[in-house]
Amino acid sequence: MSSEASLRPLGIDLLFQDEHLLVVSKPSGLASQAGRDGEPGLIEHLQAAGWTSAHLHHRLDQPASGVLAIALSPAADRSLAQQLRDRSASRTYLAVLAAPVDEVVWDRPLDGKSARTRVRPAAPARGYQSVIVTLETGRTHQIRRHAAMAGAPIVGDQRYGAEAGRGWPRLALHAARLGISHPTQGGAMRFAAPLPEDLDALWRLAGGPEDPWA
Repeated sequence: MSSEASLRPLGIDLLFQDEHLLVVSKPSGLASQAGRDGEPGLIEHLQAAGWTSAHLHHRLDQPASGVLAIALSPAADRSLAQQLRDRSASRTYLAVLAAPVDEVVWDRPLDGKSARTRVRPAAPARGYQSVIVTLETGRTHQIRRHAAMAGAPIVGDQRYGAEAGRGWPRLALHAARLGISHPTQGGAMRFAAPLPEDLDALWRLAGGPEDPWA
C-alpha cells in the first residue's frame, strides 16, 4: 500500500498517480536517486512509501526542484523512454541567471553530443536575469553548463557558477512544467509546480513576474 502522507515531511508533493504513472514535485536538496554515499533519493523514498515498481526516466539535479514523471508499469517505462527519445515530452524551467541575456538558443555540444537549450527572458534584467528555459535535448547538467558557457551562470550554482554560486543558498533552477502523453491512454497531460518559497524571493528580486506564463 502506497502512502502519500509519508512523502510530505520530505517536501515531495504528489501531483498525479494511477496504475501506470506517478508525477511529483521534488524539493531542492533531494537527489533523484541514491548516490555513491548511499543516501536515499527520491526514487528510494517512493519505493519505501509503497510504489515499489517506481522507475525514473529523467532526473533533476539534487539542488534543483520541480516536476518529475515516474513510471510504475512496463507500459509506462516504454512510453516515457520513447517520449524523451523522440522529444515529444516538453520540459520547461524557470531560472535566475547572474547576467542579462537576450532570447537565444544555446546549442554548443556537450560531451560530444548535440545539445539545445532555448532561453527567453521573463522580464527586463535587474542585474540578475529571470528566464524561462525549454530543454530541446537532455544532456547531463545541460542548462547549468550551457548557462555557464554563455557567461550567464545560474545563481546559486556551486558547481558551474563560480562567484554566482555564492549568490543564493540554493540553485535557482526549477522544473516548472512538464508535458507528456499518458503511457496507455495517449491523451496529452500537462503538469505544473509553482516556484517554491526558497526560490520565489530571488525570482521577484530578478524582476520575475508573478505569472511567468501570462
